[in-house]
Amino acid sequence: MSGIAPVGIQGIAPVEHGPRTSKTDLGDAFAQALSDARGLEKDATGQAERFAQGDPSVGIHEVVIASEKANIAVRYATTLKNKALDAYRELMNTQV
Repeated sequence: MSGIAPVGIQGIAPVEHGPRTSKTDLGDAFAQALSDARGLEKDATGQAERFAQGDPSVGIHEVVIASEKANIAVRYATTLKNKALDAYRELMNTQV
């Protein structure tokens, strides 16, 4: 089957195997995750306050969606931290 490019499922591009061209800094990943969570929490709080004040442009569904987005962002940041700590502990317990 040489010469035939692999095709993704339902328009999803196939995974490229090979060296990565960009590097992700763990500190940057933490900072971005926390920044995203903070921003989404502020947005959710703002929408909840506007809804509570009777703003007709904000529906309860928008408040719930904003709250869930913030919840997911916080859980992601927490999971990222926990995985990094687990990896650190595993490295520290590795005998040389």
